[in-house]
Amino acid sequence: MPSALLSKIVIECILSKGDEGLTGEGCIYDLSSSSPTISQPEHLHPGDYVKLRLWLPDESVCIFVELAEVQWVQHHWIKVDVLITSPEDQARLRQFASVGDQSSPSSHRKSERILIRA
Repeated sequence: MPSALLSKIVIECILSKGDEGLTGEGCIYDLSSSSPTISQPEHLHPGDYVKLRLWLPDESVCIFVELAEVQWVQHHWIKVDVLITSPEDQARLRQFASVGDQSSPSSHRKSERILIRA
């Protein structure tokens, strides 16, 4: 992986499902220094790469997204596209997004985009 894609920003959040797909509530951590610090959404810009730690309700193991791209930032909201995750975590994310959803083609895309409030 090119070093330009290695992110020092991790967003950790608890996922839920909304009308528009997956949403998360969490914090942004800057890992670029020896002691991680909490960062604000306005420090992110479209095109930035981040890592995600996603927690599903009632589960004790997180989904780790190695690479996600910031699509937009507005106030405390960030929309990200999931780019790289393990096949197992990708399957867990898709399953969570599709539970109770009858429209499987669009639910596949919903599992790849996440709206996060940080």
